[in-house]
Amino acid sequence: MKKLFFFLLFPLLMFGNMAKPWMDGSQHSVLYGVGNASVKSEIINIRLVKEPVDEIYFAKYSIKYRIYSPQKQKLPLLFIAINLNDEREVKVNGVSKNTELLNIEKKKYSFIQKDESGFFVKYDQSDKVPVNPNDLLYFSADLVEGENIIEVTYNADLEYNTYGFIKNYKLEYSLYPSKFWKSFGPIEVNLILDDGIEFKDSNLGSGKKERKIYQWKISPQNHENIVITVSENTSFISKILLFLDPFGIALITFVGMFLIHLKLIKRSSKKYILVLGIVLVPILFYVIYFLSFDLIDLSLGKKNTKHGYVFLYVVTYPLLLLIYWILMWLIYKRTKRSK
Repeated sequence: MKKLFFFLLFPLLMFGNMAKPWMDGSQHSVLYGVGNASVKSEIINIRLVKEPVDEIYFAKYSIKYRIYSPQKQKLPLLFIAINLNDEREVKVNGVSKNTELLNIEKKKYSFIQKDESGFFVKYDQSDKVPVNPNDLLYFSADLVEGENIIEVTYNADLEYNTYGFIKNYKLEYSLYPSKFWKSFGPIEVNLILDDGIEFKDSNLGSGKKERKIYQWKISPQNHENIVITVSENTSFISKILLFLDPFGIALITFVGMFLIHLKLIKRSSKKYILVLGIVLVPILFYVIYFLSFDLIDLSLGKKNTKHGYVFLYVVTYPLLLLIYWILMWLIYKRTKRSK
């Protein structure tokens, strides 16, 4: 009976709506395997590239497995490809392998089974992965005795937010299947960033950096998955404004206006100064709040970024007006008594 190897990718379908402030990205994994073959090492090269039309970044993966096989054998491999770009290639020992759609109605496959919940791929006695047969691509690998090289290249979507000043992107790569091999050697991860994007964080740590390339060397036994987050480049001024946020900018200005109003009240007991400040300060707080969005966009070189239902903040104006009126009236009365 032939030993079975599975290469499974789990990208999620991308969709977006008003209730969902992000777009899902691809989820994929290392080569699945059973039997007596071993993965000596894996190299994952990930380059983040901007799509020229929509200007959204995606990942170009180039993955190389160095596999030791104790004997010459022909093995079936499986690709679970949901919404993947057609530009993908698989090579086994330098020979390109054509992938084909599985047709389970015309042919039965030993690695695809069905139960009351639907179709699934079973790669050992206790673990199974639910699949949609329409998303399965199949190819076979001719392994020689000794060392074999399997290379896989494909494009994958990144998860990103659809609201906010800048886009943060997240990529995930599962290392879970590595435990099903006889042994799985070290993994080298190389992240290559194009201009316009910068590294933010990773569950692998900061890694080794050389210009726009980040490198990690890890053991799959110590990690269940790889998670890397990057974001659009921002200037020093933009970073400060983004840290403050429109609310922070408006709040700082509000405190300044309050101190000026307080100083004017202490200098003069005329009521029109009190009333004018009570009316203007809360209004100016909201004016500055909304203008801060344009200010941050200007610093980023963007126009009209999405920020959700920001207009709902306006409904808090009566509450702010009431609180500010009570506060300033109490201060005014106390100041008047002390004179």
